Amino acid sequence: MPEVNSANLQEVMKIRESADRVLAARHNEILTTVRGAVAEVLGRDEDEVTATSSLMNDLNAESLDFLDLLFRLESSFGIKIPRGGIQRATQGSLTDAEFQQNGVLTEAALERLRVLMPEVDPARLKTGLTAREIPALFTPETFTRLVAWRIGEVEAEKAAGQASVN
Repeated sequence: MPEVNSANLQEVMKIRESADRVLAARHNEILTTVRGAVAEVLGRDEDEVTATSSLMNDLNAESLDFLDLLFRLESSFGIKIPRGGIQRATQGSLTDAEFQQNGVLTEAALERLRVLMPEVDPARLKTGLTAREIPALFTPETFTRLVAWRIGEVEAEKAAGQASVN
């Protein structure tokens, strides 16, 4: 299996740092909006939706619910979230073979998940985890981090555009 190399780690740390920067200032605001959107999509009371609720296991979300949730979050925050964004961010520049072998995530993929999804108990990110099992790890906090990452990217693009104008 491929090793986690410094280029791959740098790539994923850039994503993590972008999200962390936004979360430092806006975590509660984003999480509250995410929890509200999850409750609406799944027909739940908002108090049933905690930051750590498993969307699939605790709240019975299905894959189509994720699309509805992403649409609502995009509308709420004025951002675009690429479909499969979490998997794409996880895979990054890893080739398919470096990311998974026969559907099972490699150690490099698991390490990227550990960095990108600090809200997930590391014991759940173990050898044998399959790509198909990743959505079962999603919580409202996962989507909070995803929104924060995208907000951070938009802010960085705006800042770069302003810098090139000056």
